[in-house]
Amino acid sequence: MIIKNCLAALPGEERLIKKDISIANGKIQAIADTIEASNEPVLDAQGYEVFPGAIDPHVHFDEPGFTHREDFYHGSMAAVRGGVTTVIDMPCTSLPPVISKDALINKLSHIQTRSVVDFALYGGVSGVLPQETLISLFGKDAQDMSLITTAGNDETMLEAMETLAPFVVGFKCYFISGMKTFAAVDHFRFRKALVKAAELRRPLLLHAEDPSFIQAATQYWKTLAEQENRLASWDDYVNSRNELAELSAIASACALAWGYTSTLHIVHVGTAEAAELAFNAGATAETCPHYLAFSRDDFAVHGSSLKTAPPVKGRGQTEKLWRLLSRNVISFVASDHAPAPPEEKHTGSIWSDYGGIPGTGTIFPYLYSEGYRSGRISLTQFTALTSGNAAERYGLAQGKGSIAVGKDADLVFVHPHKHYTVQGNKLLSKGTLTPFEGKILDGFIELTMIRGTIVWDARKAPDEPEACITVEPGFGKHLVWGYT
Repeated sequence: MIIKNCLAALPGEERLIKKDISIANGKIQAIADTIEASNEPVLDAQGYEVFPGAIDPHVHFDEPGFTHREDFYHGSMAAVRGGVTTVIDMPCTSLPPVISKDALINKLSHIQTRSVVDFALYGGVSGVLPQETLISLFGKDAQDMSLITTAGNDETMLEAMETLAPFVVGFKCYFISGMKTFAAVDHFRFRKALVKAAELRRPLLLHAEDPSFIQAATQYWKTLAEQENRLASWDDYVNSRNELAELSAIASACALAWGYTSTLHIVHVGTAEAAELAFNAGATAETCPHYLAFSRDDFAVHGSSLKTAPPVKGRGQTEKLWRLLSRNVISFVASDHAPAPPEEKHTGSIWSDYGGIPGTGTIFPYLYSEGYRSGRISLTQFTALTSGNAAERYGLAQGKGSIAVGKDADLVFVHPHKHYTVQGNKLLSKGTLTPFEGKILDGFIELTMIRGTIVWDARKAPDEPEACITVEPGFGKHLVWGYT
């Protein structure tokens, strides 16, 4: 295929450059001012801005185990609609969780025929789970029990990390966890896992909120609401997991990572000062669109559709986070895609409402409109934040992350003069409740290409998003560290 007349975002260029691109066998073969076609099909990209396919390095596609919330088919459709060509799925929201090679093989058996987007996986590092919890979840004779029980043994944990490493691009752990099937790690186990991850040359990802702060603060705000004879408010929820909860956890993590901070990656940071702390220590961090777009005041409008953990913070944090992106302090923007059905999002209590939103389909459109087009970030920063930096961090940069000869032809074609209105019921995710509902964004993704194949074509049926998916489930392939 020859792509003619595109305005391409090329590595190192601070403006879009008009080029032709030649593609063969899924790879970019040539980039030149003019490429003449012989017998190849030609795609005229006149009027489009063409960017490297986005990498969303933080999704919860929930398969197997929690598919009433999301699955790989719907999650991956939402991704490609939003210009995402590679996702990296978390290990914790699967049953069994991906804490052993057997569990990973089990997961792959469920998802390899389901995805329309290329995907990589993380391995999990769980803490100890009580025996009674295991029995209640899996029964006394369930085979999956052994996969979780072994997570509580340090030596078995380290062995599991070693056997998982060839198949994953990193490991994930929590300082505080709300999941019965994936426990938080204590500081000692965190340190051991970090050293092992460094030995395996994989990053260790951390959900960094301070459990001692949150547990005490949650009890305080619950009790106060009862004493004042009122319903708990969203202010109570945010107060229980405020900026200090992130700062304390990240300070501890960076101290515990002494000598190995370059292995540490902090996920979904909503507090700018915490992100700076991680950066200054030598760790990396990501943020998410909801932390850039919303503050705690917005709960008054959006309610539980905005609930995540960590929650969005004070009003001043949004612009502080944008400034950190413009200073290259935060490495990339991820979605933390984690939807849930309405009955789990609206339980009648702010404490039990599910914390998570659908986000993989809005990450690129939001950053394009509110970051690049608004002038908050430059062109090279936009491509780094949405693709290049994640490719580098997770061992995919030889084949993904930029428009360059020899790399996969993962491309996003944006019509710059059209607009995109976010509608939850058209995201293609199983999750339809989004705080971005009704948000009008500059630019419209008309085509998404993975390995030279168009996977999303909005020209087909603009009002019927699912009809615009042009490949079958199973098109997406599993990527591992060092992918070329």
